[in-house]
Amino acid sequence: MRAAIYARYSSENQRPESIDDQVSSCKKLAALRGFTVDESLVFPDEATSGARSDRKGLAALLAASEAKKFDVVLVDDLSRLARDNYLMLSLMAELHFNGVRVVSVADGLDTGDEEAKLGIQIRGIFNELQLSDLKKKTLRGQMGQKQRGFIAGEATFGYRSTPVGTVRMDKKGRPRPDGYKMTIEPRESAIVLRIFQEFAEGQAESNIMKRLNLEGVPGRWRSKGGWSPATVHRILRNEKYVGKWIWNRSETRRDPKTGRRRKFPKAESEWFINHDESLRIVPQELWDKVQARLLEVRKIWPGGKGRRTFEGQQGGWVALYPTELLSGGMICGVCGSAIAKVSGKSGGYYGCLGAAKGACDNRVLVRRTLAERIITAEVRERLASTENLAYVLKRVEESVARMCSDVPETIKLKEAELQAEERRVANFIEFVADGRGSKAVAGALTISEQKVQGLTSELGMLRQGRDRVFKAPPLPWIEERVATLQEVLERRTEKSALLLRKLLGKIKLEPIKPDVGRPYLRARSQLQTLALLEIEPDAKEGERGLTAPDAGSTSLRWWRRGTPNYHAKYLFLITFH
Repeated sequence: MRAAIYARYSSENQRPESIDDQVSSCKKLAALRGFTVDESLVFPDEATSGARSDRKGLAALLAASEAKKFDVVLVDDLSRLARDNYLMLSLMAELHFNGVRVVSVADGLDTGDEEAKLGIQIRGIFNELQLSDLKKKTLRGQMGQKQRGFIAGEATFGYRSTPVGTVRMDKKGRPRPDGYKMTIEPRESAIVLRIFQEFAEGQAESNIMKRLNLEGVPGRWRSKGGWSPATVHRILRNEKYVGKWIWNRSETRRDPKTGRRRKFPKAESEWFINHDESLRIVPQELWDKVQARLLEVRKIWPGGKGRRTFEGQQGGWVALYPTELLSGGMICGVCGSAIAKVSGKSGGYYGCLGAAKGACDNRVLVRRTLAERIITAEVRERLASTENLAYVLKRVEESVARMCSDVPETIKLKEAELQAEERRVANFIEFVADGRGSKAVAGALTISEQKVQGLTSELGMLRQGRDRVFKAPPLPWIEERVATLQEVLERRTEKSALLLRKLLGKIKLEPIKPDVGRPYLRARSQLQTLALLEIEPDAKEGERGLTAPDAGSTSLRWWRRGTPNYHAKYLFLITFH
């Protein structure tokens, strides 16, 4: 009879030689029973759970059985074939349908024997209970480590696990400490803080991701695609960065059809919550700001998984990601609708969206470039007092200095800790040089060397921060930036638009219709009162009788229909309170 062999081990902690041992055991049985084993019909699965049905080796075995390449399949024991009783019985049925017997070496069971059916059922239940018992024991061990103040896995970008306690050697000669605790990793924590700050300043998650990849900022695991939007998304929502570590929040269950794991939430009473300020990376104020913006961003997307509509009030994309300096920052003083571009010619014209839909009488337009130039000129005028601006920057410098006043003391403490750890490493080396080395000493030396490396990196970051404390720039530099304010703002339009909204508030545009001349807009904001005007350029009227500023704007022609064609100045009044 032609025989195939299936072998599997479940964990990366097990020896790969386990496959060879299982194959050897099966070949011995084949020789005793006179089965013929072809090497091409040996199907292994390494470091793969027996509860999964999507195993490469298992799939190849089933395909070969369907092609009638063998008559019997040998396994060292039935648990190698499957740990889940439902899955094992399904596999048995499929192999039986293909005319293939299953023979288990250790269990002494053969599906060709009618008397073996009960034994197979009992063995399958036993294997499943064994897997369930292993899961309970693992969870119990992890819970014990958490109660002793250690971590249980919980790998997170921005942190490193550090061994704590006495180091002992396990059965395989590997050093094992009492447990592990998390410490902040300086380089990664700086990247986390940068992501939070940029998002709070108005950057989109996708833009943050692109900038990280363009700058070659390394992640923990270097993948071919670099940073992804999903990674940035998870970082911005991870409570661990404010020192709140929640463990046992969810559990995994295997899909009985595929064997794949899926997460399911646990009851809050089962959570293990630990608040540790020493592990805080993100200040509370920054965290709150980011979470508030995430809620606003959520409004511009549909409800979520399984939903196709918006929940609650829908938000506008331009309110969070403005593409122009004033977009999303103006409203109509008549109906309260948003003021946006209603015509795209000549840089575009701003007008009431309610009027565009026929729901408002405010049909006065203003050129986008004109509105931006006048408003930025006013902001520049308010900042023109360089002495005032220098005073503000000086105050910022003093505040930063106060915030960093504890850095020198921290550096001293870290230097003392580093010196003590370096002495410890030197003592270990001297101990080994005297011929008194052992595996335990070697493991302890490795741990101390890792601590030295971590402290050296942390000290480098602290010293760099100390040497780069904010200093107020000189007055000529300030004057140059103020003089070119609009150019500076347009370099990063999205961030500048959000800053202008904070400075000006919502700008309310009200139409004014004078007895003589064209209608104009008066804008109210929270800054001051200012009259703004633009001289019409000298140009011949168009074929339709429109002046140069009106030419080329279909929307403007529709709004101006029936209005006298006055040769006067275009007025745009803006009132700042």
